[in-house]
Amino acid sequence: MVKTVRDVISNRKEFYSISNQATVAEAARYLKERRIRAAGVSNLSGKIIGVVSQSDISDKVVAENYLPSDLKVHAIASANIIKVTPETECRAAANLMNEKNIYHLVVEDTDGTFLGMISLRDCTTMRAEEERERAEMYKDYAFPRY
Repeated sequence: MVKTVRDVISNRKEFYSISNQATVAEAARYLKERRIRAAGVSNLSGKIIGVVSQSDISDKVVAENYLPSDLKVHAIASANIIKVTPETECRAAANLMNEKNIYHLVVEDTDGTFLGMISLRDCTTMRAEEERERAEMYKDYAFPRY
């Protein structure tokens, strides 16, 4: 059975975003405390306007010797958001991430409501589940139980 982004996000109880007015230090703690590698960045009205990741923090702040407590998230967040819908196949989402050389995608419904994010790892996990299901189907076909 082909897995979609909906299969990835359907069991999630929470999706993560942080204000664009938070400091980079606050964002780093937010990611660490939740054991996530990226989060949506929201403006004051709650709309997702970017993505901040651990690599943004390390590459744009730490490597450049800036103080995380002096910078706001909006200064380092990736503003070029690449979005998918829940109906997007995981394989297509993974291909998009590989093509764009990114590790996370924003998930929005057709109304533009933020539903969370998916990672390349999420898509790889779904692909493995697809393959397990396919193998089970072939096994049942080759070795029917009478």
